[in-house]
Amino acid sequence: MTRLLTIASLAAILAGGSALADVNEAVKNACRNDYHKHCDNLAVGSDELRACMRGKATELSKECLTALVEHKEVTQEDIDNYIKEMDAKAN
Repeated sequence: MTRLLTIASLAAILAGGSALADVNEAVKNACRNDYHKHCDNLAVGSDELRACMRGKATELSKECLTALVEHKEVTQEDIDNYIKEMDAKAN
């Protein structure tokens, strides 16, 4: 259930407009490795990329998630839930 809520929360940030200009430069830089790891065959800013990243939401790096929080793309609560889930998986 927690995983589903985390994915749903993170999905909201990736469901915004599809215009390339809508992707903040700092977020692009922080999430670059996640993009290349999971979805690099898709155009930045595209709906397809957002869907791919939604599918990998719980695998995104802390650096990427931090940038998303700093740029008001997700809340700190979303990140706290993500961290709890990752800790639970590690144990």
